[in-house]
Amino acid sequence: MPTPKVTLIIKGLIAIFVKTDRTECTLGVLADVPLGHKLTIIFRKPGATGMVEHKRLEPPNIAINLRLDVQNISQNRVTLRKWPMFINRQVDPTSENKDSFSWAVDLENAELYGSMIGARKSAFTPILTFTNGDLFTILTSRNHLFTQRGIFDTRDFGFVANIIGAQFLLDQPSNSTAVFHNGLEPIVIPDPNADWEIEINNDAPAHSGIVTDANHYYKAVGLGLSEPQRFLFMSNSGGAGPAGPEAACFSGFFSESQPQG
Repeated sequence: MPTPKVTLIIKGLIAIFVKTDRTECTLGVLADVPLGHKLTIIFRKPGATGMVEHKRLEPPNIAINLRLDVQNISQNRVTLRKWPMFINRQVDPTSENKDSFSWAVDLENAELYGSMIGARKSAFTPILTFTNGDLFTILTSRNHLFTQRGIFDTRDFGFVANIIGAQFLLDQPSNSTAVFHNGLEPIVIPDPNADWEIEINNDAPAHSGIVTDANHYYKAVGLGLSEPQRFLFMSNSGGAGPAGPEAACFSGFFSESQPQG
């Protein structure tokens, strides 16, 4: 029988910060977002036909400080699945690498800035923290991300992770507990013997044309970068339609910085 689990699903303009000692992960929901983005947090439980909605949180009923507290499980640190792993962003993911966290856009590794760029904590609302769990890629983009630095330096960056997960295996069902703290409101996952999902979504329901949503990160990160130093992000949705997901609406990973101030 498969081990029951809680899966946190991360979508849209949400920055992911993991401490270098892997003792904590912070998710910062970008507060200043493009038109059409709306934050929702959805709790799902197993139903007769699959996962069904159990509870939904929307502003103003989402607290500034959130915490996912999963206790009495074997994993006591935050891990990054199959990371670092060589991937070719110009080629569709394979069965071997499709869940690797390496598909995430790390703004601070050699693919982009190659150093710490910093982040302003007050520009993220809310902030969610957890201290264990395995970060992985759930789904990569349907199209390629393009980057531009300066007038003539445009690059096909390739496929990126658009939906990221954090998996918490409840491998001691008689003792494992999971509680989502919405500020002072505890939301208990009532059945440790069944799979649950918690989706935190800061995406738009649809995109059309040229998408540049990820450029809004610069309202919160890399504040010391000059305009010529910044990488700008773009993808082409190919016309109106549901978020596909869009390459330029990724959740960004920061492998060095922690939100400050």
